[in-house]
Amino acid sequence: MTRLAEILEALGPAASSVGAPLPASADARDVGWVRVMRSRVPALDVLEPGDLVVVPAAAVAVMAPSAADVRDLVGTLARSGASALLLVPSPGTAVMDELVAGAQDAGIPAITVEGVDPPTLERRLIGLLVDRRGELERQVAGLERDLANLAVAGRGLDTLASAIGAFLRRAVALEGRRADALAVHAPADVPGAAAAVTAYLARPGSTGHRIALPGAPGESGQSGWLVLLGDRAQTELDTTAAERIAPLLSLQLRLEAEVRRARDEAGRGEPLPSDGPPWVVLVARQAVPAEGAPTREELRAELRFRFAARRLSLRGTSESLELRAIAAVEAGDRDGSRIAGRVAEYLGRTVAMSRPFRDASERPAREAAARATLEAVERLAAPPVLALEDRLPAYRLLGSLGNLPDDRIQAIALLDPLLSGRPASVRERLATLRAVLDHGAAGEAATRLGIHRNTLAYRVRNLEGRTGWDLTDPDLRLALSVAVRIVQSAQISHI
Repeated sequence: MTRLAEILEALGPAASSVGAPLPASADARDVGWVRVMRSRVPALDVLEPGDLVVVPAAAVAVMAPSAADVRDLVGTLARSGASALLLVPSPGTAVMDELVAGAQDAGIPAITVEGVDPPTLERRLIGLLVDRRGELERQVAGLERDLANLAVAGRGLDTLASAIGAFLRRAVALEGRRADALAVHAPADVPGAAAAVTAYLARPGSTGHRIALPGAPGESGQSGWLVLLGDRAQTELDTTAAERIAPLLSLQLRLEAEVRRARDEAGRGEPLPSDGPPWVVLVARQAVPAEGAPTREELRAELRFRFAARRLSLRGTSESLELRAIAAVEAGDRDGSRIAGRVAEYLGRTVAMSRPFRDASERPAREAAARATLEAVERLAAPPVLALEDRLPAYRLLGSLGNLPDDRIQAIALLDPLLSGRPASVRERLATLRAVLDHGAAGEAATRLGIHRNTLAYRVRNLEGRTGWDLTDPDLRLALSVAVRIVQSAQISHI
């Protein structure tokens, strides 16, 4: 039989206990069955002692329109012997606080579950009650299938790590046999994931739960490691997933190792640029060229022409998913941003740049960090032209905007004076506001928008006249800067 604590663990980080404390194991009783509350009368066809009740906030808003009605509803469920409530939030409803408070008053455990609709949650819970291990295996089978498809498509370790992190809802890393970080991913919608990655990159090998991936048959040792980052304890779902996907990950790590070995052998005549150290790693997406644009090979050839081999060397091939280069830092260019900016200007797309390094053995770690930086800035509504590894925590923080409680509602409320009218006009107002907030000088803001300074001044006067804002107020500027990023990132449907 299944107990509440086991259900909470199986639901993973999407669930959290918010009502009365879950009973200790000695006092816990088994969950009988799952019932889903409907927005009709009767809300439940049957309810027996020990049943687990799924309570959609949308249904409660219909059945119990007032706070007192909500408290009465929760009290009735508690007196009827329900083992616990599973609260499912719904956009546009405001009953969650009343539900939580009612559960605490009635002394009934309550668990909130984010990101799962009631029918799916019901199926998962029934699976856990009938066959706990089988349900976990069923969930993990979907992840295994997705990873296999990504591997067949040649999507690389970064994409595999992203799929694993999204499924487990936690930050993860994939390491080679020497514990070198090959891929790192922090789901943007998981609190604490970015901080876990930052701590890991600062001290690799010192944090997280490390799961060894088996080596090839007849080979001693392991092929690498799957690292579950952060302080969260390893759950049964984590363990089940690791067991199922370990062989596939092991195969991919060995394949990647062979590819790297072949490239290293082919590139032995191309050492790191001789003008270094220090060097920096540059990484950009190797986009599919548009009609009439240079091919990938032509683009690489042009980069070789523009930058001497002693200054910049390209890694990989035109078939690589990323365009990677090692650049020697020029005299007077403290962090290498000058040459990186020239590469970004030519490519016309975001380039991520690592910290400078002086020891050639640091290159793999700096490449991994540059990839993580590029992945982080690609989540932003307006990625910078040059993304710096040192700013990775800031990029991840900005990428998390849109996942804070009520942030979109508050952002739209603050920017409401700008959100009416034709979509093109709304976009122009938001772009103007962001440029003014992001750049201290009017000339820089005008250049960013591609307009004359007088045109910018005219637009700013219109903004202040429409809104009544004082754009010199530092508190207001901070709030507006956050709000405009949230609205732009969310791509609000009426804009």
